[in-house]
Order: sequence, then C-alpha cells, then structure tokens
Amino acid sequence: MAKNKNKDLVEVESVEWQVAKVIQSDWDELINNFLSLTEKGKDHFEQMKYKDLFQIAVKRYNLFGDKIRETYAKIEAILGDELFSVEMWEKIKHYYTHLIQNRYDKPNTETFYNSISRRIFNQINIGFSEQFEFFNNEDYHVVDFTEPKVFREIIVHNLNAEVFKDLLLSLDFNVKWEDIDRDCEAIMESLTSTIIFQKNNLFLDSIELVNTIFYRNRGAFVVGKLRYRRWVMPFVLAIMNDKGGLYVDAILNRESDISILFSFTRMSFMANTHKPVELIDFLKTILPFKPLAELYDSIGYFRNGKTTMYRDLMLYVRNYDDKFVIAPGIKGMVMCVFTLENYPFVFKIIKDKFDPPKDVTREHVIQQYKSVELNDRVGRMVYTHQFEHLRFPKSYFSEELLEEFRLVAKKSVVIEDDTVRIIHCYMERKMIPLNMYLENSDLVDTCKAILDYGNCIKELAKANIFPGDLLSKNFGVTRHGRVIFYDYDEISPLLDCRFRRLPEAEEGEEAYGHAISVDEHDVFPQEFKNFMVPDGPIGDLFMQEHSDLFDPKFWRKIQRDIKNGEYLKFYSYSNFLRFPAHRDDD
Repeated sequence: MAKNKNKDLVEVESVEWQVAKVIQSDWDELINNFLSLTEKGKDHFEQMKYKDLFQIAVKRYNLFGDKIRETYAKIEAILGDELFSVEMWEKIKHYYTHLIQNRYDKPNTETFYNSISRRIFNQINIGFSEQFEFFNNEDYHVVDFTEPKVFREIIVHNLNAEVFKDLLLSLDFNVKWEDIDRDCEAIMESLTSTIIFQKNNLFLDSIELVNTIFYRNRGAFVVGKLRYRRWVMPFVLAIMNDKGGLYVDAILNRESDISILFSFTRMSFMANTHKPVELIDFLKTILPFKPLAELYDSIGYFRNGKTTMYRDLMLYVRNYDDKFVIAPGIKGMVMCVFTLENYPFVFKIIKDKFDPPKDVTREHVIQQYKSVELNDRVGRMVYTHQFEHLRFPKSYFSEELLEEFRLVAKKSVVIEDDTVRIIHCYMERKMIPLNMYLENSDLVDTCKAILDYGNCIKELAKANIFPGDLLSKNFGVTRHGRVIFYDYDEISPLLDCRFRRLPEAEEGEEAYGHAISVDEHDVFPQEFKNFMVPDGPIGDLFMQEHSDLFDPKFWRKIQRDIKNGEYLKFYSYSNFLRFPAHRDDD
C-alpha cells in the first residue's frame, strides 16, 4: 500500500501532472470569467444598456484567445525544450483525463486542452492526433439530464392566458410589465390555430421551461415546450424592454422561426448556465436539423463549435464517398471555394494572387474576417471558423480541385504524395449563391429573394456595415430563404464612406462624360442600379420596394442616426410574427 502511495506522489509531482493541472486551473479561471460576463446580460437588459451589452459580448469573445495565449506561455516555461515532445503530451493527456472525468463541462475542458495542443503542434506541422489529443468518435446522442436539470417542468393540463401569466411572473425580472394580461391574450391567440389543428391530441401534460434566459441585443428569449401526450410544441417567448416596461413582442412556435433565432448569422446569446452540454442537448430536441456546432456558437462557446465542426467533418469524410470538389457558382477573385457535394458547409482558401481589380493583401483579408467575428452580424452575415493544418488523404479530392490548388493556392495548400495539407482555410455554412438562386427558382421564391436582397443591404447599413461589393454573387440564400452576405474583403464601416451624387451632364455632353474627382471612400449609389436590378418584372418589384438604395440621402440619413447614438432595432424574426401592440412602433 505504501509503495502505491509513493508512486502516486511521484506522479502528482511530475512535470506532466503540473502541466495538466495548469490547463485545468486556467480553464476554471476562464469559465468563471466567461460566466461572470454572461451574468451581466440580465442587468443590462433590465437597464436597457444595449450598447454596453454588445461591448461585453466582444470582451467575452476575446476571453478564450487571451487565456490560450496565457496558458501556452506557462506551459512553455514548464516544459522548455520538451514542449514539442509527443511522448510528454501523451502523459499530459492521461493526467488531464483523470482530472476532468466527472465534470459537467467535460467536452468544453477537452476543447480548451486541444486549443493549446494545436497552438503548439501546428508550429512544427504535426497534425491532429488522437494519440495525445481528444476526439469523440461517437455519433451525437443526448446525455442524461442531471439534477438540477437545465429546465423545470410545470404540470398543467389546461392551457390558457393565466398559465402564461404565471410563467412570465416566475421569471423574476426587476422591471414591471407594461400590460401582462394583454400579452398573455396575444400569446394564446397566436397559438390557437396550431393547437386546434391537432384536434384529438389536445391532452396537455406539462410545460418544460429552460431555466436559462437568452439575452441578445434588445431582447430576452424564454425557451420551452408544450408537452402534450402525443406531440410536442416548442416555443420561444421574445420579451422586450422599453420605457413603458416589459412586453412580449412575439411567440415563435415553428422550428424554422426558432432556427433563424439561433442562426449562424447572429451574435451569440448571453445565456448563463453551468451545464452548457445539457443546455445544448435541450435545444437540440427542438432544433433537430441544426448542426451542433451552431448551437455551441449561439451561446458563445465558439471553440466548442469549432471542435464539433471538425469532429463532424472527420466522421463524414471517413464514412461517406463524397469527394471535395470546386463549389458551384462564379469563381471568386480572392477566395478558392470548395465543398463536399452532400455536406452542409463550404471551405474557403485565400488565393496566392487576387484577380483584377482586387488590390487588397492576404493580411487585409484575414483582418476583415476577424472583424466580422467581432461585429453584430444582425442576421445578415455568416460566421466563419478558421482552421489550420488540416490533413486529408489525397484520394478525397477531385482532380479538378487539386489542379485548382496548384494554380491559385500554393501558399495555403501543400499537395504531397498521398496527402493534402491545408495550411489555412475558413469553414462556413453552405448557401445557394443569390445569382444562381434567382436564375433557378420559381416566381414566388425569386420575388421573395430579390426583396430580401435589398432588406439585407439595408439592415447591414443600419449596423454600420457597408458590404462594398454588392454584386448578387456575393450573397447567398439559406435553407429558410434568407439572403446573407458572405464576401468580406471589401466591407467597411458605413461611417467611413462618403455617399455622393453623380454630377448632372452639361448640355451637349454625354451623362457623366467629364472627369470626376473621386476619393478612396467615395461611393456613388446611383451606380448600384446598373448591377443590382434585374431586367423585367423582378427588377420592377425591386425598384418599387428598394429604389431608395440608389439615393445618397438614404445612406446619409443612416449615417446621421448612427452618429447620433441611436441604437437601431433589429428583430430575429419576421415582422409578421410580432404582436400588434408594438408592431408599428419602429
């Protein structure tokens, strides 16, 4: 017995154990800081400090990168010349596994470990290895919910306005309700058609309500389920706070609307929980088709989103015969884009040289993508994950794509005898390029898309974002039919632009035929019409709704609103879903 005890003491005092303890300790410090910032969501919502809440979200986003750099420095000091020793890291992983085996947030702690190991081994071109890093080979499955659960069950058999009133009052906000009875009646009126449609399945057993409230921008979102005996209705209550007090702005009870709320095109929520894995599992039960990575991203666990995305990709390519191929659509001037035919993501690699008239640098493009990560994307810009040193068998790639790599991406892709090593790439959700969508869709979908094209540009402008290149090929359409912008090399703050009117032609001259002095930041909205508006009735529809986009006054007004500090209102759901009491306020 004494001999085993001495052995344990030697192991505890080993360098490998010290490193494992440093990683665990730094993770604990990181997650405590993360949760401390996340907790501020409630106070800032109640006090209507929406701009401050955005700054807190940015600070929270930076926590992970800052802590990884700090932890790396500590480990480098401990290990010295053995920093890159695979044998050493096998032992570190062994001890770390022991330290975290009973934690609620075990997958999150593993991700933190992997982020550090990747920072180390990427330097010497050693790819990901299950030998000394964590990789879950199992397909996703819901874990057993542990006590205390991330949701509470409310036993109720008769659904009415009073049930929702009790539910809302139980949320313990420190702000009065504007008119809670009015809102509860509106909730019931909104749900009635769906409930009645079920006819014989109206045996309500309970309501499951997530304990965590999701805060973002001006909203607080309450997630739950109506659990009937033979069916389940998910719902989200969208609560706003204004001068008159709290009010329910909408109830979302369709999977598609809730999915858009948790979209990859939006900032993450402030969602305070000590059990992120179980919270994600609950969300997955109401959003079964949403990738797990996006749900992690939606609550601020971007590193876990990235880890999950990598795991899903590796499991996919190992189990399916899909090859990597050039993505459909017009080839980009800056990016080489490829995909797997049946996989819901695309990969973007920065080209070695950019086609004219692009005159930006590789470093500029990387910085642009970084700025998007920290911006409020208002549901109109896709979030991308950056990956480095990915390795795949060469047989996974089509010959056409391999030739494209040789021609345009030698700095980012190394093709070896039987391996392709991708040094740097971005991974994002696959969408249909808008130009292709407009060519191939039926009339109704085409009309919806062309109108949302204009809405997308306007909403980005209100968020102080000017896309730069407004060609339809730089926008995509999601599975829900929303138009999203995804070409970031020319984006700039709207306030940096000077919107000008083209001079009128003098008598006897052709329009715009004389020289115009143009500054780097000058923009002439009248020119947008030449490439934004399709011919025919579809173009007429666009002009009827969005002709103001071609007038400098429209853009200057938005600039004035931004300069005046006006916090512009964005909604994560359709205006048609909003309750009448506040629908016409904006």
